[in-house]
Amino acid sequence: MAEIRSIDLKNNEIIVSLRVSKEEYALLHQKTDDILIIPAGIKDLNQTLTTGKLGNSNRLMLPKKVLEKNNIPELDKKVKSKIFLLDGNAYLLVKLKEVLPKIPFQEVKK
Repeated sequence: MAEIRSIDLKNNEIIVSLRVSKEEYALLHQKTDDILIIPAGIKDLNQTLTTGKLGNSNRLMLPKKVLEKNNIPELDKKVKSKIFLLDGNAYLLVKLKEVLPKIPFQEVKK
């Protein structure tokens, strides 16, 4: 995930310096405008959506083709999300798959 390194306020302009991973840099495809910077931490994604088959009104539905194209075999049952409003537009950020840190098994010596 990206990290803000510095923020400079000069002449009613905000200049932000970022540290990004190689994967994030590749996502940009050398774009320099129309980039949205939003927080994506666990405290920021404070709304829960349910995935799965039709039923309740808060379901998040995605076509299987889209999931397969992105190597996501199945969605988690409950996913974290948040809607961000900016310049009259609404953006939905959803963490479709959460990788939990693995705790290595340790043998307890007696």
